[in-house]
Amino acid sequence: MASDKSTKRAKPFLILAGFLVFWWWIPAGWKLATRSSFREFQAPIWELASRAEDLGEYWGHLSDSKKTLIEKGRENARGSAALEAKPSIPQIKLLKSEIARLENALSVIPKPGFQAVVARVSRRDLSAWWQTVTLRKGSAQNLTTGAGVISANGMAGRISEVGKRWATVRLVTSPQFRVAAQFEGDDRPVTFQGGGIPTGGKPFGIVRDVPHDLSPSDGKPLRLLTSSLGGTFPAGISIGIVNKLEGGEDGLFKSGRVELDELLGKLREVTVLLPRNDSTASE
Repeated sequence: MASDKSTKRAKPFLILAGFLVFWWWIPAGWKLATRSSFREFQAPIWELASRAEDLGEYWGHLSDSKKTLIEKGRENARGSAALEAKPSIPQIKLLKSEIARLENALSVIPKPGFQAVVARVSRRDLSAWWQTVTLRKGSAQNLTTGAGVISANGMAGRISEVGKRWATVRLVTSPQFRVAAQFEGDDRPVTFQGGGIPTGGKPFGIVRDVPHDLSPSDGKPLRLLTSSLGGTFPAGISIGIVNKLEGGEDGLFKSGRVELDELLGKLREVTVLLPRNDSTASE
């Protein structure tokens, strides 16, 4: 009897171990296809949740506005009709913030050789390992793996996976993200790598291979920009600022912490940069 109970208790663990062994031996291509198929199934759910969040935020502000109108109407009965017709302060603030946000997203001027596609963020995964966001657009809108992604404040990431109506963006904060860069006013190439978003902290990255003669001076930080090397991003897009550089053991190159855009973990719209081909450029 005791052995039967022990066997029953161990059965779930044996099944899990067997599954892990089976998954380990599955070819990487099959794993990728399985994950992509599962994400195709999840994408409509993420989009619906994102749209529900937008609607909930709108009605929340609208509800607050109505409460404000009622309170003011009670205080001044004569002006109640005028107050109901006039947008309240919360409504005005909401409209202004939405207009500013959309203007920033749409104000990105396409760089020569690139086509800009604005996409809405439907999901965020800011865990220490993944550091990704999911977009509402995909291959149906011509998004491709490897395409650069920017926000109104600078470089945001690179598309790592694409489905028909969704795309995953690996953010610049991910340790798996690397890109060639250069400092403002200096065309020598350096290497940027994501660092993460610490809990309660600010997004950061690491810059390496910095020439020894470069350093911030008199409290003036160095601005790190994209370079055109690799073709993913056009040159001159802001990555972040560097306040301090430290020398390496070889004495030839320096490295330092890059302070990134504080809103990277709260992105709502981004712009995908698609390289123009001959047919696109002629349209």
